Amino acid sequence: MDSPGYNCFVDKDKMDAAIQDLGPKELSCTELQELKQLARQGYWARSYALRGKVYQRLIRDIPCRTVTPDASVYSDIVSKIVGKHSSSSLPLPEFVDNTQVPSYCLNTRGESAVRKILLCIANQFPDISFCPALPSVVALLLHYSIDEAECFEKACRILACNDPSKKLIDQSFLAFESSCMTFGDLVNKYCQAAHKLMVAVSEDVLQVYADWQRWLFGELPLNYFARVFDVFLVEGYKVLYRVALAILKFFHKVRAGQPLESDNVKQDIRTFVKDIAKTVSPEKLLEKAFAIRLFSRKEIQLLQMANEKALKQKGITVKQKSVSLSKRQFVHLAVHAENFHSEIVSVKEMRDIWSWVPERFALCQPLLLFSSLQHGYSLTRFYFQCEGHEPTLLLIKTTQKEVRRAQREPGVLAYAELWGVCSPAASTQASCASGHSAKPALHREVCGAYLSTDWSERNKFGGKLGFFGTGECFVFRLQPEVQRYEWVVIKHPELTKPVSLETTTAASPHCHSMSSDPADRLSPFLAARHFNLPSKTESMFMAGGNDCLIVGGGGGQALYIDGDLNRGRTGHCDTFNNQPLCSENFLIAAVEAWAFQDPDTQ
Repeated sequence: MDSPGYNCFVDKDKMDAAIQDLGPKELSCTELQELKQLARQGYWARSYALRGKVYQRLIRDIPCRTVTPDASVYSDIVSKIVGKHSSSSLPLPEFVDNTQVPSYCLNTRGESAVRKILLCIANQFPDISFCPALPSVVALLLHYSIDEAECFEKACRILACNDPSKKLIDQSFLAFESSCMTFGDLVNKYCQAAHKLMVAVSEDVLQVYADWQRWLFGELPLNYFARVFDVFLVEGYKVLYRVALAILKFFHKVRAGQPLESDNVKQDIRTFVKDIAKTVSPEKLLEKAFAIRLFSRKEIQLLQMANEKALKQKGITVKQKSVSLSKRQFVHLAVHAENFHSEIVSVKEMRDIWSWVPERFALCQPLLLFSSLQHGYSLTRFYFQCEGHEPTLLLIKTTQKEVRRAQREPGVLAYAELWGVCSPAASTQASCASGHSAKPALHREVCGAYLSTDWSERNKFGGKLGFFGTGECFVFRLQPEVQRYEWVVIKHPELTKPVSLETTTAASPHCHSMSSDPADRLSPFLAARHFNLPSKTESMFMAGGNDCLIVGGGGGQALYIDGDLNRGRTGHCDTFNNQPLCSENFLIAAVEAWAFQDPDTQ
């Protein structure tokens, strides 16, 4: 390499300003845990020469396919593939999806080399159909390679990794799209304030989250991206989620309460990431990223699998404009004013709820399964209408304490007092029946729950009351103020230690969220049996018997509804660590259950 360590592909003047070569020259550690700590601390980030040595070692140790192209292959094929193209006119492979080659302080020769390497990779990996992250990876690796052939070999080893537990780079549209949905799910759980902002300012929040890899692979300045890549090579794909979440947290912190710089929040985030040095250092960015207490790698893999399966079921496996865009529109139009009607929530409130549900179901539209006004106040009928559907959304509207069940029988008085819509005739009849003028309800309480599992699972307990469901369940209230409570383990992971999925073939007695045929269901993301919980009270998600329905348990119930759908109560429970969702003892005005319907099946 040329002195002071930069090779012939690098613009030395730009590099001296971007990354100084001041750190240690050797790395002696061999233990993975120590290596992780050093990567996070930036031990080799201060030394250009040492980073090159570390990359060489880490990439050499990646387990790969038996036949993986090496440097000699590049030397054999490059002239044939590049052909008579001039350096400035080299096309990019289709799989980069019009992604530009980032400069990363490369000179003209370096930028041309990246294009040549990408074309040779496309020749050797015909199964790669979508990989917009690859130009950034190749551009960075070129810094730390003797020549193009060595850079090609390093990139090929990353792409050819065959360790199922160490996902590195998405290489298909299905994998990329499901990672975008997974990122959206993680934002929904770990960056709720930022998620609320995204929902408020964007027509389609999924389109915003589909940009998450671009923030890292392209928009981040070189010295930031190199620090992320240092840790990525040691720890794998999960690091990318962490850093993208941290970026969104900083974006929200800086921009909250300020008008957006444009009418396009995607562009605003891209601009923020390009100029991130104005806001936070690489060290602070990684510090924030590793302060986020994410799910285990195994659980994130299960979530990714669930999202992939949902996309396959909808036929979204390759990028086709005619398909992809039409599918995307349903995210924004899922709850449409023209075809949505509920006696409990408004269109806006339902859209708020829809913004909380997992991304794979946000692609669906609401389908009314049960309404107490249509089907009667019967828990048995509720189960009958809901069975065969998962997930479901439970909505409850309470009524004033002085309104009794007798007044909720079909008739003018019930309609008038419950909904506050009194015609003159209705008002007269109500006055005669009750001895006083009919009045609309003085206040409105609305609460509910997102329930991950088919209510038919309750039948597995032989008539006894037993809990089932997964950690994707959550409870909420909408009126008088909005509040959502998720599984306690999400915000307090210290309560549990994940266990190996291979050792959980037998589910615990209180967790029956899987059918006998796993192929019939989505992957069991956040199944309680995947976690070492201190007691069952942290996983009492949902239960149903003939005389009651319960959501959340341990020290109380988040929701308890009697068999006549007449009375209910709410209180703190260990599973969701929630406050009461409404008046602690309440009478029920109306109950609804909603399913998530694929628009293509209508």
